[in-house]
Amino acid sequence: MRINTKLNAAICCLAFNLFFAQHKFLSPPAFSEDDLKKTSSLIEKTAPAEILYNSVRYNFMPNGSVEKEYYSKIKIYDKKNAEEWLNIEIPLYLEDKLEKYDVKIYNLANNKVEKISIDKKEQLKENFTEGLKIYKLAVPNVLDGSVIEYSYKIATNNIFNLKYFLEYSIPVVYQEYNLEYPDQQLTYNFNTTGSIIKAKYNISSTEDRLNKLYNVFRFGYENMKPVQKEKFVKDLDRYRGKIKPELKRYSGTDFIYQDYKSWNEIAQNLDKHEEFGNFLKGNVDQILPEKIKTGYNSVEKADKIFNFVKDNYKWNREYGILTTQSLKQLTKTKAGNSAEMNLLLVMLLRNAGIEANPLLISTVDNGILNIVSPSLGNINFLLASVKINNQIYFYDATSFNSKVNLLPERDWNDFGILLEKNNGTEVNFANTNISKKEQIIKASLDVENSMVKGTYLQRDNGMYAIESYDEFDTSKDKYNQSFATTYSADIKDVESKRLENGDFESQMKFSGNNLMDIVGSKLIINPILFLNTKNESFDQVEARKHQIDFISAFEKEKRIELEIPENYKVVSLPKEKKIATDDKEISYLYKVETAGNKLMITSKINIGSQNYPKEYYPFFKQIWQVISAAENQVITLEKK
Repeated sequence: MRINTKLNAAICCLAFNLFFAQHKFLSPPAFSEDDLKKTSSLIEKTAPAEILYNSVRYNFMPNGSVEKEYYSKIKIYDKKNAEEWLNIEIPLYLEDKLEKYDVKIYNLANNKVEKISIDKKEQLKENFTEGLKIYKLAVPNVLDGSVIEYSYKIATNNIFNLKYFLEYSIPVVYQEYNLEYPDQQLTYNFNTTGSIIKAKYNISSTEDRLNKLYNVFRFGYENMKPVQKEKFVKDLDRYRGKIKPELKRYSGTDFIYQDYKSWNEIAQNLDKHEEFGNFLKGNVDQILPEKIKTGYNSVEKADKIFNFVKDNYKWNREYGILTTQSLKQLTKTKAGNSAEMNLLLVMLLRNAGIEANPLLISTVDNGILNIVSPSLGNINFLLASVKINNQIYFYDATSFNSKVNLLPERDWNDFGILLEKNNGTEVNFANTNISKKEQIIKASLDVENSMVKGTYLQRDNGMYAIESYDEFDTSKDKYNQSFATTYSADIKDVESKRLENGDFESQMKFSGNNLMDIVGSKLIINPILFLNTKNESFDQVEARKHQIDFISAFEKEKRIELEIPENYKVVSLPKEKKIATDDKEISYLYKVETAGNKLMITSKINIGSQNYPKEYYPFFKQIWQVISAAENQVITLEKK
């Protein structure tokens, strides 16, 4: 028996299209009381919330703009543990426009449905971060069992960032992604990164719209489990499943974009770009004081120029690799985005006779840079690099407290592209610095009031000092107030400052009536007081999925000096502990010393590398159990 293969293929194709035609995209379900009556997720029973329906649609309009339409329906099961889902965020880039939004909250009270609607723009709160304007709304009247339904529409000219995450911290019953664009004007390729997730429903077709052929892509997903949260991960978003269309070609009235074949081609195009190469060709002869240009060796001179830029110019907290103002404007405003700050540094270094070049990177929160696929779509930041005696040094003038080769946490994202004239070279760079944190307590016991009181000092060094200073510089009050929410003690009179050597220090007073127990004539106290390792515990039950990222090798030391009341004596002391690996890569010390009426406790951990394979997780778990056991020991005092 002979089979007609062409006929067979046609029948299969028809059956395929009929199957998917039964599934309706862009059709949010009508409100149902059944959603309100639902008591738990069928995907993960203990989930505090779940997404019932998500839909995003990117539709290219005839005028060249893009409409982003978003719809979401979320079920709340346990309000206390679903905090992140009680706030709606609408992120906009600077050129985006929020055209409309609508929020509805449904509750069931006495078997009757109550509905609250919110659609006025003034009810949204604006926040600015990393070049984004984020509209936020704390959803009111949410109860256990509530259903939150919201939608919004954004008009944008951004044709590069059409990314959509598929995995969340809660389950997803159904979600879909829709992309529609004119065939002759654009070309996108889908780059699936993170977890590989297969769509249950998948349509790829073309449609005739006003004599234009449109490419239409639709993907539908069902019953998705929440992403596994893990501590000590550089950025979980790089591992989350996502849909990421990468622009390969664009032909518009304003500009023409063609996918790059190599990083060299990108370097050549940027060199010709008005907001990059032409900016770098600006005249900076009169900017740098002459005394900096002479009298120093190359390394010293580079540091002097770096400090000059940091001292005289301020980062406006906007990311980017292209400038948004001219050199003349920058020297007048004294503030710029990441491109302007670090390109200015490159120009001044070159003007002083030092070989300097831009280094393109993707920041940690932007995802890892795919160096095998040359594209500017994944790059959002640039640094300055210097080559002296064939050694490369890195600088980031956007961070006031950074130093040569000592960069903020956001910069350490494994790869970069070094632009040297018309060449783009892949660079692998890692943080080899050691960051230090000292926590020092001097305390006394007020037995009459059952209270421990004293002073606390925290001193940060290296990358820790950079991060602490940047937080402090962003909001001094918020930073100082964070100690009160972090520690289980009454914190007051917080004073924070940057030291001359770049370390960052905070001093404060504390007191607490929950830091010791009085049992008859005895005092029982854990000398670590309110410092502990609970926020850094290795307590993951599930198998580790990702490598262990500390981002910096580190040393953390706690020193507690405890003054014993004159009418008390020590009955028992904690046992000392000292462990270390054979290669000294990891070590821990818990030491107890006495001097007169004072006890000195030292707890110190040293980690020799910035990251470790996931297979090391059980070992770290054991180490932290040792630390926890040591730090949970108590001192017993008794009246003389």
